Amino acid sequence: MIRPRPRPEWTTLAWWRHPVGPIHAAALVLSLGRGAWFTCWAMFFIKSVGLTNAQFGVGITLAGVAGLALGAPLGYLADRVGTRETLIVLTLVQGLAILSYAVVRDFWAIVAVTCVMIAAERSTPAIRVAVISGLTPPGDERLNTISTARVMTQGGIVVGALLGGLVLSADSRLGYLSLIVLYGVANLLAAALLLRVPHVRSLADRKVSRGVLVLRDRPFLAATLLNGLLALNWGMLDSGVPLWITAHTGAPLWVMGLLMGFNAVVIVLFQNRVSRAGATVAGAGRLGLWSGLLLAVSCGVFAATYHGSGTYVLVVLFLAAVVHVVGELFFVGSGFGLSVGLAPQDAHGEYQGMFNTGQAAAMMLAPGAMTVLLVKGGQLGWLVLALVYVVAGLGTVATARWALHERGIGGVTSDLEKV
Repeated sequence: MIRPRPRPEWTTLAWWRHPVGPIHAAALVLSLGRGAWFTCWAMFFIKSVGLTNAQFGVGITLAGVAGLALGAPLGYLADRVGTRETLIVLTLVQGLAILSYAVVRDFWAIVAVTCVMIAAERSTPAIRVAVISGLTPPGDERLNTISTARVMTQGGIVVGALLGGLVLSADSRLGYLSLIVLYGVANLLAAALLLRVPHVRSLADRKVSRGVLVLRDRPFLAATLLNGLLALNWGMLDSGVPLWITAHTGAPLWVMGLLMGFNAVVIVLFQNRVSRAGATVAGAGRLGLWSGLLLAVSCGVFAATYHGSGTYVLVVLFLAAVVHVVGELFFVGSGFGLSVGLAPQDAHGEYQGMFNTGQAAAMMLAPGAMTVLLVKGGQLGWLVLALVYVVAGLGTVATARWALHERGIGGVTSDLEKV
C-alpha cells in the first residue's frame, strides 16, 4: 500500500505560529512588493519623474555605496540594541522612504531617499539571519529556517515581478504610483508582523560591553571576500547575460524572462535541500568549492552561444542556465553555512552585517564589470569570469579549513578531513 506523502509543514497553522513564523510571513509580504517595484523603478524615475539615464545611474551608484558602508555598522548596532528591534526599524524606514517617492521630485532629494531605502533594503537580510540565529539552535534547524526565509523571499519576488510586468506594460504614472503605495504598505505590514517575533537578548540585556570582534577575525573576512566574488553570479544572470544576448547572439531578449523564471522556480524547490549540506563549516566550504566550479562551467556554456542563433542558441542558453542555477544553489548554501557557522552566538548581527558587505559590493560592481567583461571582452571575458569563480571556490574550501583550525573547535577533526 502506497502511503500518502506527508503534508508540507508550511501548509499548517502551527508552522506559522512558531516563533520564526512571523519572520517568514514578513519576508513573503515584503518580497511581493519588492518584486513588483524593482521591476519598474528604473522606468518610473526615467519616464515618470524625468531623470536622465546618467542621473539614474549616478543615484543608484551612490545608493549602492551607502548600502555597502552601512551594512556592517548596522549589524554591530543590532547586537547591542536588539536584532529584532533593528529589523523592525529598518523595515519601517524602508517603507517610509518608498512612500516618499510619490511626492519627491528634486534629483538630490531622490538620491538621498534612495540612499536611505537601499541601505535599509541591503541590510535587512543580514539582520533577519541574525534574528533567526538568536531564536533557533545551531545546526540543521537554524540553516533550514534561514534557507526557508530565502525561499519565501524568492517566491514572493517572482509573483511580484509578474505584477510589475503588467504595470510596466501599461507605462502610466498612476500604475507606478500604485506600486509605490504597494511596496511602501508591504514594508509597514511586514514591520507589524515582526512585532510578533520574540525579543532576542541583546548585549545590553546581558550587560556585556565589548569592542568589534569581526575585524579581528581574519578567516571570516577572507570568507566574506570570497563569497562576494561568488556573488557575482547574481549580477551575471541579472545584467551580464542580457547584455551578452543583445551584443553577441541572435537570441530574442524575451528568453531572459524564461531563464529568470526557471532560475526562481528551481531555487524555491531545491534551496532547502541543498542548504542542509552546509550545516557544518566544512560542508559549507565544500559547497563553495562546487559552486565555483559549476559557475565556471556555466561561463563556458554561455560563451558557446557566441554569434549563435535559432534553436541552437536557445537550447545552449537553457543548458547554461541549468548549470548556473545549481552553482547558485551551492553558493547560497555555502554562504549560509559559513556566515552562521563562524559567528559567535552573541555577535550574529555584527558578523552577518559584515558578511553581507561582500555580496553588496558584488551587486554594486556587477553591472559595470559585466559590461567590460562580456560586452567588450566577448568570449575572453567569460574565461576571466570563470577563473574568478574557480579561485573563489578553491579559496572558500581552504578558508573553511583555516577557520576551523584557528578556532580549534573540538570534535571537528573527522569533518575537517573531508574538506
